[in-house]
Amino acid sequence: MKHSNEKTVNQSSNIVIHINESLDRENREVLTGKMCRFEGVVSADVKEKCPHLMIVGYDPEETKPIDVIMSVRDTGVHAQLIAWL
Repeated sequence: MKHSNEKTVNQSSNIVIHINESLDRENREVLTGKMCRFEGVVSADVKEKCPHLMIVGYDPEETKPIDVIMSVRDTGVHAQLIAWL
């Protein structure tokens, strides 16, 4: 499920994050919803076919990929940055 916030962003960047835990659909939705509340994050999406991968859109003028990863980890999930899109 894809979550996004209401912010207008001139240019966003995307990263792919690997989630170590096996989260069920409800917990993935909770996680993506939490991610969109972090400063600089504009969207978060985990597809059903790839439940260990989360694509996060962020505003590079407001945050950095390491801050996005730390925000995921702050939710209690173990995660690593695996790609920039």
